[in-house]
Amino acid sequence: MLIGSDIKEWQKLGILYSCDSKRNGFFKSHSMRVVPLTLPSGNIRLFYSSRCEQDMMHPTFIDVAGSDLFKILHVNDTPLLKVGDSGLFDDSGITIGSISKIKNEYFVYYTGWKRRRYGVSFELSIGVAKLNDDLKTMTKLSKGPIIGQNINNPYLVGGPFVIQNKDGTFCMYYCSANNWVQYDHGPEPIYSVYKAASGDGLEWDTSNNSQLIPFDFEGEVISAPWVCKFKDCTKMFYCYRGSNGKLAKQYKIGCAITSDEKSWKRIDNLKGLENGLGDWDNEMMCYPALFHHREKLYMFYSGNAVGKGGFGLAEAVFK
Repeated sequence: MLIGSDIKEWQKLGILYSCDSKRNGFFKSHSMRVVPLTLPSGNIRLFYSSRCEQDMMHPTFIDVAGSDLFKILHVNDTPLLKVGDSGLFDDSGITIGSISKIKNEYFVYYTGWKRRRYGVSFELSIGVAKLNDDLKTMTKLSKGPIIGQNINNPYLVGGPFVIQNKDGTFCMYYCSANNWVQYDHGPEPIYSVYKAASGDGLEWDTSNNSQLIPFDFEGEVISAPWVCKFKDCTKMFYCYRGSNGKLAKQYKIGCAITSDEKSWKRIDNLKGLENGLGDWDNEMMCYPALFHHREKLYMFYSGNAVGKGGFGLAEAVFK
């Protein structure tokens, strides 16, 4: 059900979950990039990514009660997907970006990480898996990426968010870099949000490679798009940061709005999300994920150190 976009402010509700290495075993740190899914029972499965002892990202989930999003019912303690074999695009980590229902099946779009030894520190490509019928295990659909480095995306691609258009085709909002910059602390990729098109959710056309969200300053990074269609417009929520030092690299949550899907106007500094209040999100807020539940609009987001502080919840207050 579409709702109006006239959000007055966001009210923070607090931290929901943080990885506990003693309790979780395989997972040692971080709880980041939440992707919510309503289960047939009415409870909510929160997919997210967490790091193992080798500091690689792996997808996992917790279940929370539909009647109380802060009531944790189950914590999964094993990876949902194995990283790729050595040499594949996802041999160094996997981060889920979005889950889309296509012809009664759930497709899981994810970022595959590959560490590099020389020059830059990593490569990113986009892969796809299927969420199995039990809604808690996944199967990769290919060994290779569905979008990787190509003529339109020469540096890296990641952060996929897929939605279905009214005509049955699909649109992917994703991140693509236009440069790597060498700073005193090391190389940094500079990237923003772009859009790809598909007829089936598997084969993607990236030829319309126009940057959707303009940079506000040199060295800016715009990451993790999450697009919501409202009655009167479309909004994209994302996180953004600088690159030239530790303080500059602390993400904030921003937003852009469009009425024609072509021109996007930034409306950052969202009221209620300007600064973190707890010791888990007082330095950074990132990876927004919007969720319409029981006639309310919520935002899951990750905290300090790109989710090392855990993830929490905010609620939209409408005018």
